[in-house]
Amino acid sequence: MKQARQVIDLSGPPVNSSRTELLSVRLFLFRALYPLCPYRSPAMRLRLLLLLPLVALASAAETAPTLRAGAARADITPETSVLNWVSGKPYGTVLDPLFVQALVLEQEGTKAVILRYDLTGISESLREEVRKAVGAALALPGENVMLNASHSHSAPWSPIYADSLRGRERDNWWAIRFMPAQNNHPPFKRWMDRLIAASVEAAKQALASARPATVNLGRVAVGEYLYNRRPRAPAWGLAGGKAPPAIPASHPDWNAEILQGGASFGPMDRTLAIVSFRGADNKTIASLYHVALHAVSIYPSNPAISADWPGAASRAIASVLGGEALFLQGCAGDITPWKRGEAANATLAGGLATKAQLAMRQSAALTTTPLLAGRAIVDLPLTPAGKERTGLDVLETEIQVITCGPLAFVALPGEPLTDVGTAIREKSPFPQTLVLGYSNGDGIHYVGMPGEKARGGYEMGVAGAGTDAAGGLIVDTALRVLRSLHDKVPKK
Repeated sequence: MKQARQVIDLSGPPVNSSRTELLSVRLFLFRALYPLCPYRSPAMRLRLLLLLPLVALASAAETAPTLRAGAARADITPETSVLNWVSGKPYGTVLDPLFVQALVLEQEGTKAVILRYDLTGISESLREEVRKAVGAALALPGENVMLNASHSHSAPWSPIYADSLRGRERDNWWAIRFMPAQNNHPPFKRWMDRLIAASVEAAKQALASARPATVNLGRVAVGEYLYNRRPRAPAWGLAGGKAPPAIPASHPDWNAEILQGGASFGPMDRTLAIVSFRGADNKTIASLYHVALHAVSIYPSNPAISADWPGAASRAIASVLGGEALFLQGCAGDITPWKRGEAANATLAGGLATKAQLAMRQSAALTTTPLLAGRAIVDLPLTPAGKERTGLDVLETEIQVITCGPLAFVALPGEPLTDVGTAIREKSPFPQTLVLGYSNGDGIHYVGMPGEKARGGYEMGVAGAGTDAAGGLIVDTALRVLRSLHDKVPKK
């Protein structure tokens, strides 16, 4: 089995040790010269002591390069004649629009862009096209561009622009279960072109609007809205040898808070994290909010185009916090909403906005240097079914990280289960680590930690193309990138 390759890209400002040591040098000189001063009267001593804080403040200002941040959006709603991947029929109508949103960060010549999309997923092909176009438009390395999808099931899968990135598996297998690939369908082709143009448009507008920013982070529990759809079945001890038939989620008596058949609750990260970028006027430039939760409130009851709950939540959060509200999807492979339907969608959006506002009232200000980016490639071993679909033994997979001071965004492809994100976060050297799924590629689709395959279920069967070892390789590779970037952070 091939192991993870070494980190192949690390970018950011050069570490300037003279800046970080300037304060200690000035204090040393002060202490050395003070005893030699021939005018050590009480008044002179007082003047020297009053000067000391000014020296410290001046040094501190020189050690804190300015972070600039800007955010913008562009509409990516397709024509309603585009086919719905769930049914193979035209969407027919739009419940609410789809957007690409961009956050641009800039510091000392280093730029990084986070693009989040109201899409079901991000293909490796879209990643390459967007990085090429946005990198050229903003004059930055394509590797400093991160793409994340909300995983709305009421939006299209991202298009395929080029072959050979996944062996012979050209299109995501979910996208073509009920219909052929749409690339030659004129409305879809127009949408493919629009998707790239909109990505560039949002990124350019975000860069043009960038201004000096501070960063605050808050966290709040939102577990009442989440449900792990993979409860842990008992290994033994049930009378009759097995549990009675479970009540399906569509049944009126189903309740996310009640487990059936003697099962125990599966793991769940109940955290809603809010990262606020604010200007000198203390007004919000952008709020990034991160939670691991499938975007399936509207799906499958309504076949219309919709951003699902992230669209409604972004509108609600922006209305209370100001600026752009950008949702970053976490490791939600096994996490779904506690209820579904348009009423539940509205309840969830309003609840998240209220919780976000509470979290910001008690948020913590973060340092903002340095701004760094890195990535690594890992060859993930495939199951027999995965080998059959792709014609490959391993799938070349990217793990990307962007950091800003103690804050780290870790981008994982495909649909990682919640335990994968937890394993990375708990061992990350960055104290404020947010792990994203559905980023930069389809990867091996669903992926869990070693041992998860034995639990069975849809996610670990046909929907997951990697072997049981794949999740551990992803975690190890992400931690390798995080540690490599942490080594570049100036130590005080």
